Amino acid sequence: NAIPAAGVVLAIVLVVAAPIAWFLLGQRSDPDPAEIVAPAPTSSPATTAAPTTTTTTTAVVTGPRHNDLSLPPDFPARIPPARAVSQVAPLKMWTIGDSTALALGRLLEANFAGDPAVTTRTIHQSSTGLTRQDFYDWPGAMTGLLAEGAPDAAIVSLGDNDAQPLQPQGSTTFVDIGSPQWIEEYSRRLAAFVDQLTAAGSSVYLVGQPAMRDPGFDARITVVDSAYRAVAASHHGVTYLDSRALLGDDAGAYTDTLPGAGAPVTVRNTDGIHLSLEGARWMARVVGRMVAADFAVAAP
Repeated sequence: NAIPAAGVVLAIVLVVAAPIAWFLLGQRSDPDPAEIVAPAPTSSPATTAAPTTTTTTTAVVTGPRHNDLSLPPDFPARIPPARAVSQVAPLKMWTIGDSTALALGRLLEANFAGDPAVTTRTIHQSSTGLTRQDFYDWPGAMTGLLAEGAPDAAIVSLGDNDAQPLQPQGSTTFVDIGSPQWIEEYSRRLAAFVDQLTAAGSSVYLVGQPAMRDPGFDARITVVDSAYRAVAASHHGVTYLDSRALLGDDAGAYTDTLPGAGAPVTVRNTDGIHLSLEGARWMARVVGRMVAADFAVAAP
């Protein structure tokens, strides 16, 4: 960042496009359900029965609709910037989370590749979240990662694997998603994870969940998303990105396509859960512009 220019272009295409296509376009060896729900709890069923009564949470779109791909939203410049960045002291940006973070992070890497004042890193573990810390312990992993030096901007893309029962701290039973106990425990875990990052000096960007095609799954994901919204609202230095306002129709509901430059653009994968390549590009562009406005770097 000395090979010919054509070689640079080819390298970017091979390194960035291949893994993104693998995760977004369905060329995978594991079935999609493994991305949604982690393996069954290891405790015996007799001790993990969850209550059947749940609390429903209505989907809320907090921001103005920005669902025309030809008109990305503008974000006001933060004055003063969160930190003065330069080629000598570049902005350090991490994208953290499950398989959705891989696509988002690799596209952010591509978008900022030509800016010497920005460094990017993607940290992902597929099929993970915060409900099943016995399956993957994100807080434990983050302790080691932050010991290497905290990022200025931490973009967190988690949650689509969390719409399942969890075991509250100090309990031997699992509780259903949507129950008061579930919401309290999940919010506690998310707040603690965010606190790890902000205590290290990071600005945190929580990427909310978009609407899902299946109504039942969408109802569960809305509960997860409500925790992200609430934690962002109650924590300094944390920004919530409303994906329903960016990827939903004009009512905030699920849609496969969004308006583009002259024709509709498919933004969701065939499973009705993940984003298409164009949908991921759209989200990476919006997230990049949001971070750029906070740190006074050129927007992608």
